[in-house]
Amino acid sequence: MSFFSSLQEYVSNSVAGLSLSPKRFSLSRQEPDTGATTPSSVRSASGDSNTPGFPKVLPAPGASALVQNRRRTLECLAPAPPIRRAGSFRQRTPKTTPDRSTQSFCCRRQSWPEVDQQINSGVQEIDGSYFESFTALAWKQENRRQSLLKDNENSVPEPTKESNLGIVPMDFSLSQSEKEKLYIEMLYTIANAVGAPAPGGQYGHFKEDLYLYGQRAFTIPPDRHYRMLHLAGEEKPPIVVLSVVIMEAEGLEAKDANGFSDPYCMLGIQPVDAPSSPQPQQQSLPPSMPGRTLSDGCSDGGSPQMLGNHEKLRKHHSFKLSFKRKDGRMREQRDSIGSALPAKFIRATSVKPHTLNPRWNEKFRFDIDDINSDSLHLDIWDHDDESSVLEAVSKLNEVRGVRGLGRFFKQVCQSARQSSQDDFLGCVTIPLQDIPSTGLEGWFKLEARSQRSSVQGRIRLKMWLSTREDRGISEEDNWTELMQHENLYATFIDYELRNWHKEPWTWSGDLPGPALTILHQHAVQGDLSNLQTAIARFVAASRVYLKTSLDPKWMLQLLTDVELAWSSSSLTREEEMWLAEAFTSILERWLHQLRHHRQLFPALHTASLTRLEFVLRCLANLTNMKAFWKCCPFNKEIRGEIVAAIRKGTPEWFGNLKSSIVKVDEYDNAFVEFCAEVYVHLEHGLSHYHPLFEGTNGIPYFSVVFKQLDKLLADEVIAFLDQGDHISVTYTRLIFAVYMEVKDLGSFNQHLPSGGDHKLLLPKCYEWFEPSVSCWLNVCKGKALQRVRASVELQRPCVGEKFVKHSTSAVDVVAMFCQLRDFWRLLQWPKAHSIPLLSQLLDCICSASLLYVDMIYRTLVENAYFERLGPFKLSDEMCISVNNIEYVFKFISLLENYFDFITLESLAPETQSATLTNQLESTLSQLQLRVMDILQRIGPQMQEALRKAMFHLAWSPDTLPTNQAVEPLFDYLHSNLVSLNVSLLPQNFQRVLYEVWEYTLGELNRQMDGGANGEEMPAMFHERLHAALELMVEFFYADGQGLAMESLHSEGFYHVEQRLQYHRTDTDSLIEIFYNQRLQEQLSTINGQYGALAVRAYFNHDSLCVEVLHARDIIPLDPNGFSDPFVIIELLPFRVFPHCNEQQTNVHKKTLHPIFDECFEFSVTLEQCRSTGAMIAFTVMDHDVLTANDFAGEAFLALGNIPGVADTGLGVDNFHGLKPVDLILMQQHQKNQPILQILESRATDRLAMEFVRKQRLRFAKY
Repeated sequence: MSFFSSLQEYVSNSVAGLSLSPKRFSLSRQEPDTGATTPSSVRSASGDSNTPGFPKVLPAPGASALVQNRRRTLECLAPAPPIRRAGSFRQRTPKTTPDRSTQSFCCRRQSWPEVDQQINSGVQEIDGSYFESFTALAWKQENRRQSLLKDNENSVPEPTKESNLGIVPMDFSLSQSEKEKLYIEMLYTIANAVGAPAPGGQYGHFKEDLYLYGQRAFTIPPDRHYRMLHLAGEEKPPIVVLSVVIMEAEGLEAKDANGFSDPYCMLGIQPVDAPSSPQPQQQSLPPSMPGRTLSDGCSDGGSPQMLGNHEKLRKHHSFKLSFKRKDGRMREQRDSIGSALPAKFIRATSVKPHTLNPRWNEKFRFDIDDINSDSLHLDIWDHDDESSVLEAVSKLNEVRGVRGLGRFFKQVCQSARQSSQDDFLGCVTIPLQDIPSTGLEGWFKLEARSQRSSVQGRIRLKMWLSTREDRGISEEDNWTELMQHENLYATFIDYELRNWHKEPWTWSGDLPGPALTILHQHAVQGDLSNLQTAIARFVAASRVYLKTSLDPKWMLQLLTDVELAWSSSSLTREEEMWLAEAFTSILERWLHQLRHHRQLFPALHTASLTRLEFVLRCLANLTNMKAFWKCCPFNKEIRGEIVAAIRKGTPEWFGNLKSSIVKVDEYDNAFVEFCAEVYVHLEHGLSHYHPLFEGTNGIPYFSVVFKQLDKLLADEVIAFLDQGDHISVTYTRLIFAVYMEVKDLGSFNQHLPSGGDHKLLLPKCYEWFEPSVSCWLNVCKGKALQRVRASVELQRPCVGEKFVKHSTSAVDVVAMFCQLRDFWRLLQWPKAHSIPLLSQLLDCICSASLLYVDMIYRTLVENAYFERLGPFKLSDEMCISVNNIEYVFKFISLLENYFDFITLESLAPETQSATLTNQLESTLSQLQLRVMDILQRIGPQMQEALRKAMFHLAWSPDTLPTNQAVEPLFDYLHSNLVSLNVSLLPQNFQRVLYEVWEYTLGELNRQMDGGANGEEMPAMFHERLHAALELMVEFFYADGQGLAMESLHSEGFYHVEQRLQYHRTDTDSLIEIFYNQRLQEQLSTINGQYGALAVRAYFNHDSLCVEVLHARDIIPLDPNGFSDPFVIIELLPFRVFPHCNEQQTNVHKKTLHPIFDECFEFSVTLEQCRSTGAMIAFTVMDHDVLTANDFAGEAFLALGNIPGVADTGLGVDNFHGLKPVDLILMQQHQKNQPILQILESRATDRLAMEFVRKQRLRFAKY
């Protein structure tokens, strides 16, 4: 072994055994197991969650498992060590890879916060927190509303008294004399009570209790009470009247041959001493026939209630003395009939022919002499002879005295003995003393006169008692009693209200038992119908309501009672006018209350809202009442009157509210509070009043009110803006406070009914404030520039192990931008009209950001940062500057989303939206250029160190594995990248990492083309560099935490990788690759400056035919301005066509458009033509005699696409029909063509040198 060989092996072993830097980097994303925890993200109150910033730093973690995996990967890429020579005394020291640190240069986490927003330089104090004061308007507005709502909830306003709202009470009290007459009438009613107690003991009070209640209600002294009671007792007792309505019968016996009967009824009052008393009849009856009671004769369709009502009507014998006798019956004595049975007590109904279920509905009235002993007797007859009974009954009113009545019964008996007679169908007898005061209605079973009678069916009767006084007027006229009943009811209501110690409207309207008994007896004795009673009580309650408000729920019940008892023909004209007057007066009062509903029925006062609901229900009931429209046919539609009342009341309420809040001396500040108060009332109206009006009467309350307030408030706001003649910070804030209130008020329009043109003003309030906002934005621009300068002057570094390096100025500037952005959001300006103002806002933000970046950049220039050459040393000043700029850049880049440019583009004209986009993109590009300009100084400062590390990598001996040879490079990169990763924002670090990657690739490329000849290069030179390139990609990728694969596979990477691949490729393959590239250039070339060549090629019967047709626009290469062109044809690649020599056409003198029209044939196979990369090369040359031929251009044609090769046929028969192919002539323009450079470096390769020489002649000269 020579000395040099021994020395070389010694050096190789020594280098291989070196222990290089122990640092290694973990590419893991996992947190370390040492207990380190990720701190929670810190969010500033001044920015929002998507505000860009700086990620937080944690102690760099490691991951030894991934390091070991990476080491195994690197060892697999390293070449095997050379085999040791046999017999050598040197022992190889085994290599041990030093343990690397588990830290990776990508030690930051995406979850870390980007900025410590708790820090600030206090720059806000310089301008008095100008920007912050405007965004504070939002929470001030919310606090103001919450305060109003809380105050209203804590101190619910009591309803205002009606007298304070101009609602004058109306007193309809009786005069003293009228009151005394009514009192005497009440005493007379109590003293002459009629009817038995009602079922269940109702209206069964003692007279003493009734006298006592009446005395208290009328406030009569005892002595005067007794005098009036004496006067009432001296009055003539009233005549008791029995009213009977014969309604219907059913199930009668058929007496006629057609299977029906012609029934009619005869009824009368049975006196106490009638000559034919039922007592003898009862005694003559067989003992086996029990005496019948009223419980057997009366039933209400099986109703237990009706049976109970007649429980007291038991054990009364039926009236055996009918008004008509049949033959063979015992003749009665008539001696005393004249004194016992007056003629006026007998009545008859009409005849209902051909029916067993007649319906009469006929009313009869009887004066009663003795209610305690008289009974009502009723017979039903089948009519046969029209003159037999009916005519006789019709003459009863003409009978006077006993003699006339005797003649009547004689006629009745005679008619009974005739062949044509009325058949008896049944009878009913009812004692009058057991008829309750509430009346009696029900079904009564028909009775027979004797055991021989055959009777079936039942009859339905309605009976009630009343009284009348002999005043010489019609019996049906009870107008006096009706007025008395109204006054009596009103008196009792007044008495109950005097004893009610709460609000009158809380009284339910329930009268005590004595009052109800007195009213009941008065209605009975006055023969008041249910309708008259209901109307009288409603009128009385309405009269009291006009004096003091009562419970509208009770009023609704009274209205319901009137409607239930209503009959279209049951009132006289006088009664209709009386009821119409009550309807009109109470309707006016309710409408007046609705006019002041906010004061009378506060929204948060639950009881008042209930009152309002029932007032509205009363009005809704009036709208649907037949009684109302019968009595008030010309009244306006109530729903429209309610709307009119609301419209009248809203301006009054608005004016009162304004006068109570807005004072002359505090107009500006109080106006905001006034707008807030209107907003709160609108909310109450929407949530409380609107459902009531809408649900009861179908009135769109909120729509009516909001449209009025829209006009009223618009006038007030315009007047407020017109009175401001000075511009100051305080006044500007006040304007914006008003705008925010008005804007929110305008947003209530979304609750209006859809459809229709509402023509509202508040939703367009932005038009009133646009000049003020534009002026404010101009002021903001100056304030923003001022704050930027102050922020830079007051800035201080922000240091901490959890944050990247930055300064307070970036935080202050972005915080200011956030204030502007947030305030723009608060304005909620309509997008379609926002572009002019948004352009001003963007100009303010962009101008301030550019000023800030320029100041930062100038500071670096003044500190000679850009003059530093190297070596690289981490500069805090540089890190702080680029991070500050990046922080601002990221915020500006998000403005497009913040301001929703996509929506703006669809709403605004294209020119306006393009202005915003260009404005934003211009600013972003300038910021990015500044950042890149600063960061691009890192690569040149690292270049020298990278060159040394790459030289060591490239020229290490082959015995040193690649993963060890690359360690110095990685150590240097790791040590600097870790610091940069900790100090820079992720975006900036990515830019630096890419910059370093490009410089590393450049140095690798420099070493690859180091200029050394092939003899000096190590055998594994390019393989080592290729393996190192793969390791570098892995290093910079860092398990996804470093550069993305798209960034790593840059143009420089592909260039280096391609050149390395070319270096590892043999010459023949490189030449084929070169021609393939030229073929691709041919396919992509559309036009050129060197002319074109027309050819035709096709495969025909085991031969390739190539026709060179003509050329055009050949470049002139001779001094005479022409060329002497000819074409060289050759088949490529040479390995596919080794026996095919090149051929050429004839030379054509002095022409630039030669016509060759020559055909060449090559003996090749179809498989050769279909080989990969098979092509025809056409070279156009200029023929020279004395000198070498000049290159005019070249073209390539792929054989795979020509006829006969592209298809499956064996040849082309009609080759003259083939279209020629125009090939654009090309020349070489890429002087640094990688393949040619690599081939040129192979100086010992004759083929390579020859090919390079040939191609160099084809480079374009111009």
